[in-house]
Amino acid sequence: MMIGKFTLKEIEEQPQVIKKTIENPKVYKELAEKINQLQPELIILTGSGSSFNAGFASIYIFNKIAKIPTWVVHSSEFPYIIKPIIKRRHLLIAISQSGESPGTVAAVESKEVTSIAVTAHSQSPLAQQCSMVLPLLTGEERSVMATKTYTAQIAALTRLAIELGQYNRELSSSYLTDLLTALKKIPKETQNILTPLKQSIKGLSSYYKFVKHAFILGSGPDYATAMEAALKLKEGARILAEAYSAPEFRHGPITLADEYTMILAIIPHQTSSRFASVSTLLEKVKQRHSSILGITPDQDLPFDFLIKMPLLPEELSPLVNILPIQYLAYFIAILRGYDPDNPKFLTKVVREE
Repeated sequence: MMIGKFTLKEIEEQPQVIKKTIENPKVYKELAEKINQLQPELIILTGSGSSFNAGFASIYIFNKIAKIPTWVVHSSEFPYIIKPIIKRRHLLIAISQSGESPGTVAAVESKEVTSIAVTAHSQSPLAQQCSMVLPLLTGEERSVMATKTYTAQIAALTRLAIELGQYNRELSSSYLTDLLTALKKIPKETQNILTPLKQSIKGLSSYYKFVKHAFILGSGPDYATAMEAALKLKEGARILAEAYSAPEFRHGPITLADEYTMILAIIPHQTSSRFASVSTLLEKVKQRHSSILGITPDQDLPFDFLIKMPLLPEELSPLVNILPIQYLAYFIAILRGYDPDNPKFLTKVVREE
């Protein structure tokens, strides 16, 4: 049996999984209506591992579009950070692919707060504990490394945030319509690039076979992408990878960048207000002789290796920018003789916290 076959299969199922997850408007309209009736003072997202990262990627669009203060917390820290302040006018969104993660299930045990389960298993303990369910139409995910469930979680939460935006009178209906149209195009756009992207990353992966340390840099919504990328490189390729908000990298960690360090940078388009900050940082990193792999919307940039992705509204970028990194973790793992389907010491559901 080919090692890593489920990881590869599930990476390539993502366009269809995203399409299925976002295509039922009735689900999102009903949830948005109930949330609007609640008029929450605060939305708290919680989860573990990739589910936490998906929540982190989603808070940007919730804050920008829904205009309801939104934050995310690891479910393991929920009892210490959130439980002391939780109250009836808060909304708790609990994210778990399996719906069985003990910390995430425990977070929703309070019946005083309205809660939504974002899960692929509508009969799971998490779904049964929550007031409402936002279903993920992913099918079974067999690889321990979360790929399609991660993007499905972001897609579902993004679709919900856009629906909530309908109640925000500060936003024009044309802006929301354009954003929803862009979201609906993602499945086709990503399907079209999968094969050339896979071949490109497969070729690049040999350059990074012996990498031991990596820094993943992103900013805005792609700071969350950097966090998920670091997790994938640790889980699959067993590379000691750390994620940083790109501007924050200047505050100490840049001293560790050298010719033995891989820098994976998620670079916004030149039209973004974030571009100048990220590009000037990378110029400084180049001076330290680190190898830079850039992931960016369709534009030419002067770095060692460059992966060009579709140009999307920045709020949607986490849905596509993680794809080349999933492939990278997979191919490096294969080159090193590791099985990304079953990383050493890991299980699909962590039952002890």
